Amino acid sequence: MQDTRTTKDRLRNAPYRLAARYGVPPFVSSVYWRVETAYWMARAAMAGDTVETTVAGETVRFGVSTVAEYRRATTLGGERDLVAALLSGLDGTETVWDVGACVGTYTCFVASALTTGQVVGFEPEAVNRSRLRANLETTAPAERWTVSPIALSDENGTTTLSSEVVDAGGGHHYLAPDGVGRTVETRRGADLLDDEFAPPDVVKIDVQGAELLVLRGLGDLLDTVESVYLEVHSAKCRRYGTSAEEVEAFLRAAGYSLTPLGGPADRRSGVYFVHAHR
Repeated sequence: MQDTRTTKDRLRNAPYRLAARYGVPPFVSSVYWRVETAYWMARAAMAGDTVETTVAGETVRFGVSTVAEYRRATTLGGERDLVAALLSGLDGTETVWDVGACVGTYTCFVASALTTGQVVGFEPEAVNRSRLRANLETTAPAERWTVSPIALSDENGTTTLSSEVVDAGGGHHYLAPDGVGRTVETRRGADLLDDEFAPPDVVKIDVQGAELLVLRGLGDLLDTVESVYLEVHSAKCRRYGTSAEEVEAFLRAAGYSLTPLGGPADRRSGVYFVHAHR
């Protein structure tokens, strides 16, 4: 897969790669983190209210009100290559489900690329969902997209959505039945057809460790899903008593071949990308 990271991306993350490789003392990394934080705050302050980002020929204008939103809009969370891979597989007619849509890192680019299809952005976190809708409104006609507050899982009901980050653009929200947070509705994806959702041709999943729960909940829908782009959180899977190996085994048992797509371009650990396809 083509590396679409910018030179700035690679240079900015070089200190973290070198620290991990050569055992740089933690205080050095801490100092760099403080400098980097100041750098992002300064850039966000100068950016204005919107940022335009282009991937695979699709340009999206993201609203920016926090440093987290600015970083996500400019770096795409280190996932530019995965966004490009997803876009390259579309012909414009698909129904795409973006499970864990945040502020539209994938949803907006997909909506821009579609000609007759539709993308559904599932985002249970209210602040991000509001920004997701605003970003879509400036990106594509209303018939190309839908926003849903449902959290896809393997059971219908309610649960608690906890968060490690409260600012708009933060993507560390996760289902935590015994945690502290807001109550959200959970649904099995397979049951959403009863609510007049169109069955998906392509699914993207980023759910902070609940990957297997979402896949199980899709049930027989997977029989007609051609591609699944998955962010696997190998450590966070343990929140739900699952593992990355189980996620991959489930997809293979469902008839998919798996193509590894590496990890994020930023310094995040415990995360890797997989394309499941037929």
